[in-house]
Amino acid sequence: MKLRVAVGQMRSSDDLRANLQIIRDLLAAARQRRAKLLVLPECALTGYGPAIYDGPHRFDERGFKQVLDDVRSSAARAKIAVVAGCAVKHAKGWVDAAVLIGTNGKICGRYDKAHLYGEDERYYLPGGRAKVHRILDTRLGMQICFDLRFPEPFRDLALRCAQMIAVPSYICGADGMWKGPVIEAHVRSRAAENGRFIVFVNAAGPDQNVPSMVADPRGEILITTSLDRPELVTVDLDLAEVDNTLLRSRRQDLAKLVFS
Repeated sequence: MKLRVAVGQMRSSDDLRANLQIIRDLLAAARQRRAKLLVLPECALTGYGPAIYDGPHRFDERGFKQVLDDVRSSAARAKIAVVAGCAVKHAKGWVDAAVLIGTNGKICGRYDKAHLYGEDERYYLPGGRAKVHRILDTRLGMQICFDLRFPEPFRDLALRCAQMIAVPSYICGADGMWKGPVIEAHVRSRAAENGRFIVFVNAAGPDQNVPSMVADPRGEILITTSLDRPELVTVDLDLAEVDNTLLRSRRQDLAKLVFS
């Protein structure tokens, strides 16, 4: 089976209506290109907390919920599934989430960022184990940004038969340009070591550290975006290329390490 995926590289802000309009435009472009899935960056709907807001007390719970509802409606009209990064509030506080929206506009999955980076802890609570979701005849897992540095959750998703892992991210900053080759190496490695497709989507901007990119199960980069501007690119993924060879060959007896 082949699946056409759209990578929607964008820059979000605290102007929720502006974010929504950008996403509507990306959905329209993705539909025109006959994509079935659109992946957006980390906190694309609401703006990434540490970069925009001076604390979670500035988050607009009602506004965030409304923009998510509007994106759901837009996804349903376009008949495109969406991985949408956004801040979500639950009983104990806020989480940095990736929400999976089906082609009917219904929320059919969510992952809360587990590995918090830098100022994240001032804004968000850590999430837990990611689930594998069935959508578009595909098994999809999600991770977010800093999670990419840790191989364990990607291996866990692969062992539970995820075929593709979407990674919404916000990796920007004038003092972090060194991250570019490191992040690309991680994208390649997470794909190759698990035999899965990795769809990494970064926020756009002049201080963007690394372009968005998609890697195939061999670790080859299939497509990349520009480094400094909003852009939509599409790529056809042949899910028959998902490969379990390395998963079957691994030596679990060599992984029992204890740190003192």
